[in-house]
Amino acid sequence: MAASAIGGWIASAGIAKLVDQVCSYAGDQYKYHSDDAKQKLRRLEKSLWKIQAVVHKAESLQTKNPSMGNWLGSIKDAAYHAEDVLDKFDYQVLEAKAEHMAKVTTNSSDCSTAGSSSSTTSTTTITTASTATTSSIVAWSARIFERFLFSDKDLNELIAIVGRFDEIASEMTTFLDLVKLEERGPQQSIQWRRTTSMLGTTTFFGRDDEETQLKKLIEQTNDDSNQPYSVIAVVGLAGVGKTALVQRVYTYFRDTAHFDFMVWIHVSETFDVERLTKEMVQSEKCHKGKRKRDGTYRVSWHSSISANWNSNSSLDRVQRIFQDKLKGKTILLIFDDVWNDMSSQWDNLCKPLQFANKGSKVVLTTRSQKVAKINGATETMHLDGLKDEDYCRHFMKCAFGNVTPADFPQLENIGKLLAKKLAGSPLAAMTLGSKLKLRLHEHHWRALLGRKLWQIEQKEDDIIPALRLSYEHLPNHLKQCFVYFALFPKNYPFHADVLIQMWRAQGYIQKEIPDESAHSYIEDLLQLSFIRKAANLEDHYIVHDLLHEFAEWVSNGEHFRIEDNFHVSVPGNVRHLYVNASNISKVFISLAESKMKKNLRSLIICKHDTAPGEGIPASNFNKALEETLHLHELRSLRVFILRHPDGILPDNIEHLVHLRYLDINESRIFSDVPRSLFKLYHLQGLILQSQYKDKIKVELQKGINRLTQLRYLKAPVKIISGIEQIGRLTFLHELKEYHAMSDSKHSIGQLKELNELRGKLTIKNLENVRRREAYDAKLVNKQNLNRLSFCWNQLQESNSNTEHECVFEGLQPNCNLRELNVSSYMGAKSPTWLTREYLPNIQTIELVSCHHWKTLPAFGSLPFLRILKIRFFTALEKIDAGFYGDGAVAFPSLEELSIGHMKQWKEWSGIESSRCIFPRLHIICIKHCQQLMGPLPLPVSSKGINMSVSDWLSANISTNSEDATSDSMKFHGIHVSLDRFGLLFGCILSSVLPTIHMLNLSSYKLISFSKGQEEWLQKLTSVKEVRFTDCAKLTSLPSNMVHLTSLQSLYIKKCPELKSFPHMGLPLSLKELSIIECHNDLSELCSQIKISDINVILQDIKRESKQSNAKKKKCMS
Repeated sequence: MAASAIGGWIASAGIAKLVDQVCSYAGDQYKYHSDDAKQKLRRLEKSLWKIQAVVHKAESLQTKNPSMGNWLGSIKDAAYHAEDVLDKFDYQVLEAKAEHMAKVTTNSSDCSTAGSSSSTTSTTTITTASTATTSSIVAWSARIFERFLFSDKDLNELIAIVGRFDEIASEMTTFLDLVKLEERGPQQSIQWRRTTSMLGTTTFFGRDDEETQLKKLIEQTNDDSNQPYSVIAVVGLAGVGKTALVQRVYTYFRDTAHFDFMVWIHVSETFDVERLTKEMVQSEKCHKGKRKRDGTYRVSWHSSISANWNSNSSLDRVQRIFQDKLKGKTILLIFDDVWNDMSSQWDNLCKPLQFANKGSKVVLTTRSQKVAKINGATETMHLDGLKDEDYCRHFMKCAFGNVTPADFPQLENIGKLLAKKLAGSPLAAMTLGSKLKLRLHEHHWRALLGRKLWQIEQKEDDIIPALRLSYEHLPNHLKQCFVYFALFPKNYPFHADVLIQMWRAQGYIQKEIPDESAHSYIEDLLQLSFIRKAANLEDHYIVHDLLHEFAEWVSNGEHFRIEDNFHVSVPGNVRHLYVNASNISKVFISLAESKMKKNLRSLIICKHDTAPGEGIPASNFNKALEETLHLHELRSLRVFILRHPDGILPDNIEHLVHLRYLDINESRIFSDVPRSLFKLYHLQGLILQSQYKDKIKVELQKGINRLTQLRYLKAPVKIISGIEQIGRLTFLHELKEYHAMSDSKHSIGQLKELNELRGKLTIKNLENVRRREAYDAKLVNKQNLNRLSFCWNQLQESNSNTEHECVFEGLQPNCNLRELNVSSYMGAKSPTWLTREYLPNIQTIELVSCHHWKTLPAFGSLPFLRILKIRFFTALEKIDAGFYGDGAVAFPSLEELSIGHMKQWKEWSGIESSRCIFPRLHIICIKHCQQLMGPLPLPVSSKGINMSVSDWLSANISTNSEDATSDSMKFHGIHVSLDRFGLLFGCILSSVLPTIHMLNLSSYKLISFSKGQEEWLQKLTSVKEVRFTDCAKLTSLPSNMVHLTSLQSLYIKKCPELKSFPHMGLPLSLKELSIIECHNDLSELCSQIKISDINVILQDIKRESKQSNAKKKKCMS
């Protein structure tokens, strides 16, 4: 296979990328160069277009002529060389811009120093002017750089490469002429892949649970569905046993006559609706004979239509015949090996199925979750490898055949080791087993044990060719992304963002493609079953073991790992190298003595766990590392990862001009920052150590702005938040925190051009910001920022309230914002943009410690607001009609409302009785609002209200109400949490009381209930559960509890002074009574309560006491 010969690199895609790059240069440079230079550029462009056309043709023939890979491989070498030359042009531009900006910054600093004695207004003017001047100088200087940087010497180097392209293209053209005859022959179908419903002679191991599950899915009927049939997809890797499982299930239903019609169709890559429909028309019809003694019927199946008609019938006629055949019948259709990715084709095929009976089923097998969805699957069953015990039995059967494994104990042990390498794949077991059983000799078996699966010769129906078919169906842009997995060890967890940055560094993802689109690469590989989510690691992915080995095969040595002792030779064509740190010295020698170093594009050095005394000393390692990275020919490197706790990044690495991704997170912290780090102008991804020294922090904050191509930067927040002139990093995707300062290098205006920011941004020290600067930040243009936090520092109140209000106004976010947090805002007014018109998509708002804010905006008009939290507003005295907005429904999406620590809040008003408010509210919490008098505007909920009141200190509330919380989470109504009994008994509207289903009371001072409180409780006509928890002084329960006729559960915990139940008794509706950690007298009363099923109560008490061995009694009737 040619693709394997060139390491998964797709020549047509690579050349297309190069063509675009060269044409861009040519277009930009025509006006600056001499006639001779222009002619060279035109020739370069013309040659590349010619090569691209030839490459397309060559790739279409690569499966027929594997030798075609030699030409494609030569083109790859030349293309990479050309890419390096063009990349060098870019580097020179970036270097010149960085040096020029350093001079501009120095001049601007001098100007700022000269004007430092001026007033605040003057300083602001100077800063703005400096910024404008810098922008204009940069734009001017970039044009000058482009005019002079591209020399004839550089162009001649490219022309030499084009000469090599011409030679290759000429050779390929001759070869293509010789193979034209092959194209004229008819395309032969691959007969060995065709399947039928017949069970083979191979023993079937395991899959009992999966078989049962699939049978249940087929037997169940979805009465709510609009169509009479449902589609079930069985999804899994090639060779995992999808077809074998479905054959067994198909045979079961054929024998039991569950369906009137059944048909098995092998689909394969060509989804021909006409062919498939004609095969369905010939489906077998069930005929039930006499009932047998066991109650089942004698079953026979007969084809009802002759096969002669189908060659001349149109699709329309065939579909109508099939429609008539299906009327009033229940059918089971099996489509095996489906690849169709066009939903229109599937819809066309299924048209006649609309006339079948309810309960009809379509089962398809596919390797792709995406294909399953496209072809209408409503249920998806994922098939993994066989379980260990089942797989071992299957493997032994494949390896020993009819011979008894116990007769060969040594081979049996080797077989168990071999089976562990195959990830439960039945086809892999058959592939390897067919080689093993040829010679039942230990030497032969051990030789195969030492090889990888792809190193074993295979036929077209073996596992590697089966996996190759999946690979060939990948889009070109995903093939090289997938092969890159071969560089890393098996079961290596890849974080999605890191994976994307490494792919981007290698050029597999173009610069203009945003990360959101790049994430679709991962999603596509996931849907196509090439990768799976890593267990217990969020947003991490791993490659299936077999596919990892397949990626190594496709790579053909270009992605190479040295994991253990260095006893293998590094392939001469290696471009990506993974090294165990203990082998670094030997790797240096190997690289120094060969030409492979000039082609190396990835170098990953990781320290593996070693036994005490083994491994390489830190000093030796760092010396070898420095010698390796100082190899001048290593300049093609795009990715470098150092994971060694004692590893130190060498200083002199400025020759790595093509480096785009650098990860030194797990290396030793800097004692001094390598100056050459800030000359890696192509860097797009940089991951620094999580620990640092203060001196290092300052150096990094001053130098990182030179790396203007950075889009992925991971470092401690304290470093990133204080980067000088961060506005130069216009491609930056993530900035978790930014600390605004009054000087121009750290002003909030530095955010102006950072329009690629996404995710969350917290801006602190807003007391340092002036109104004009806030507008200069242009937050409104940052459409990918979905979470924003604004923080003022109240320790400095130099500005007036008006100034803070103007700053807040200037910080208007983009309309895509989903979450807003505001802390310590020192203004009194709301910004005008905090409304539905400007924030139509906002879902969460949290406002904290805004002590001067007096009037809340119309939050009720925000259509998608789900969570609203307001705390520590010391100036706010009332919430009125303005809070709800003017919509017909106030807070239409709000689910959680939390208000706390509002010392001056007295009034909550403005609700019209006829108006709908909080239709989706699930949680409302009012705490530490001592002056609030009510009434509380609680909505009437059809699902009921769970009311919790606790006047304990906050520290105790969370501890003492654990039981209530765990149970209340099962409750689907509204959860109301209060901290004053006055709010409970005096501020709840009478119309709400009948909707309270659960009441949970906790108090450190409640002794008994007053007459008014008992009358209030009697209005709880629907309450089903009442809890008394941590009522330390409570001596008596409400005397009228017997009137709570809906009460089903009474829960009393940690009420030590409560010794008796109400003298009037408990309601007859009570079903459960729990007494936990209370006075012994109260526990004793449990056994005396006269409820119907007394025996059950006593048994439950004994069992509960015996199990818990504590002061716990439980009575249940």
